[in-house]
Amino acid sequence: MSLLRRLLARRDDAPLFVAVSLVAGLALATYPAVDWYLRAIGVAPRFGFWDFGAYANAVDRWVAGESLYARNDNGGYHGSYLYPPIALLAFVPFRLALDFRPAAILWTACAVLLLWIAIQRLVGALGVPLRPRERVAILPLVAGFQPVLLAVKLGQTAAGLTALLTLAASASLRGHSHLAGALTACCGVVKLPYAPAGAHLLGDRDRFAGAVVGGLALLALSVLLFGVEAHRTFLDVLAWGVETGSVARSPRIWLPPYYRPLYDVPYGLAIRVLASLAIVVGVLRASTDAVREVTALGFAAVPLLAPLTYTYYFAAALPAVVLLLAAELDRPDGRPTVPVVGLLLLHVHSYGLRTAGLLLPEWVPGLLIQPGLWGNLLLVGLAAARVAAAGGTDLGAARSLASAVGRRGD
Repeated sequence: MSLLRRLLARRDDAPLFVAVSLVAGLALATYPAVDWYLRAIGVAPRFGFWDFGAYANAVDRWVAGESLYARNDNGGYHGSYLYPPIALLAFVPFRLALDFRPAAILWTACAVLLLWIAIQRLVGALGVPLRPRERVAILPLVAGFQPVLLAVKLGQTAAGLTALLTLAASASLRGHSHLAGALTACCGVVKLPYAPAGAHLLGDRDRFAGAVVGGLALLALSVLLFGVEAHRTFLDVLAWGVETGSVARSPRIWLPPYYRPLYDVPYGLAIRVLASLAIVVGVLRASTDAVREVTALGFAAVPLLAPLTYTYYFAAALPAVVLLLAAELDRPDGRPTVPVVGLLLLHVHSYGLRTAGLLLPEWVPGLLIQPGLWGNLLLVGLAAARVAAAGGTDLGAARSLASAVGRRGD
């Protein structure tokens, strides 16, 4: 039976879930046309690939024997390459083979295609067979998710990094724990704000070991190829990013990538730290049968807990939604509507925020007018509730992290 028929077969038992799912599918599939209209009236940004320009410039400097990181006149690195040196390898073949715009188009197309393939792999790992036409139908849903399309237009890495996370989740479900850990580590090494996605590593010794080995191997290769000095400069870039990222602009000062989940909330850093610790404790106490929920929790927490986050970070929620949807459909008391509603709120965040900022009075806090925040909280909240419910009694909170990880893998 096709996925659509399976969905429609639930219309009597779960009419709200069916209706919301159809709306979500239609919204994602038709969004490229909506984006075309928004670009035509000057609201949505064009396909400028600005961030890829920074990557291409870094490749040019590397080939010329110069520093990867270009410091501005004011001492900062705004507009420069901001990734670890090893990440440059993802851009070198495209930049050296093609001119800027063809290279940017091909690179972003490859990232989206990789994400499309990864989603199919994840669905298959969850035990859901896909027909050829269903595989094709997934592509416009992936490419039409607004955060993914925004990442493409900016030339950002979100689609590629989400593909790595999705492949990691698929590998974990298929029993390839070391590979799952290595893929997750690769994502975290390339972009440190994705660190919460590694929550599932704490639930299995082999995944944790794969992450450690994979991360160290990437670091060693990076030093070998780019030298020690490049990594010292990267530490300066990180320090600059921490300093500049501590000052967040109001969500009402709208730009398409803006997402400020803890804007104007006192002790925002402390809240992030406590939430991260709560996730760690929850994962360590959860049953090994809750791998879908644990993985989804880490992925969905990325845009919520990252120190400075943007709308395209919501791309990491795609595999989280797939995992949560599968888990909820398997539960007799499941709430599959919740992750679908969360996905819809993430999808409409950018222009929902713009509309809310224009229509709502100034006294309404900017924090509350962000649709993506509510969608993000729905996904993290549902996953956290399921992980907490799966908490075991064999692991006490007083046990050390290393001891707990080791025992969970036995």
